[in-house]
Amino acid sequence: MNIHRTLLCLAVIVTLCCVVPSNAQFGNFFRDLLRPLNNLFRPVTNGFRSFFGGSNSITALRSEGRDPLFPADCGRDDDGKGKLCFGDPDLCRARTGMAGINRFGGRNYYMSWQDSSAQVRNTKWDWFNARNYCRKRCMDLVSFETQQEYDWVKGFINVNVPYFWTSGRLCDFDGCDRPDFFPKNINGWFWSANQARLSPTNGSGFHDWSFTGGFQPAQKQPDNREEIQQGGESESCMAVLNNFYGDGIKWHDV
Repeated sequence: MNIHRTLLCLAVIVTLCCVVPSNAQFGNFFRDLLRPLNNLFRPVTNGFRSFFGGSNSITALRSEGRDPLFPADCGRDDDGKGKLCFGDPDLCRARTGMAGINRFGGRNYYMSWQDSSAQVRNTKWDWFNARNYCRKRCMDLVSFETQQEYDWVKGFINVNVPYFWTSGRLCDFDGCDRPDFFPKNINGWFWSANQARLSPTNGSGFHDWSFTGGFQPAQKQPDNREEIQQGGESESCMAVLNNFYGDGIKWHDV
């Protein structure tokens, strides 16, 4: 399901950012696969901010036009695809003063549907642009590492939040051809924010994939319905949907 298109009429913002802890447990494969990208971001996220002056409140930055909803300074690769943003030192420094910041387990979580700006609350991002909005603040889309963390976040979801993005991603790009990633819909999911693999989608480990979706008869998530049934693109990103199919708050591939 293309959630960005399906929910375009709903006037809510749908992203949840979290500071990625320095002691996150990285899977060896994803750590090595994405090491060049992590190395690029490390100078920004590990202390660079303290050497920069400038505005230090989100109100001031927004009044100066320094907080774009769709950052345009991240560049494009040779195929015209977007690139991940570097953190902006001033935005990184101001993030803890933003409305919508909540704290759990020693980490900050930014819930954009609680932002003080109606423009932010009413913006609809796709997965990639939502991630870049987080990255500009030296944060990333949320990764759920424990049931307790997930239950805590669900406590902030109400009827005004139809869905939000997570960093969940299907490993369906170059380098994802290892046998233990197959079948992909079971073993191929990981958290892009910390490169940790998810439990198998059909296993007993921690996950909350929905038991239903848009297929008739219903199929369990992830179902890759847009590609299989509608001839569209692969549903390679994970969102948490709020009772979209009468199933409560559940994980869906999008």
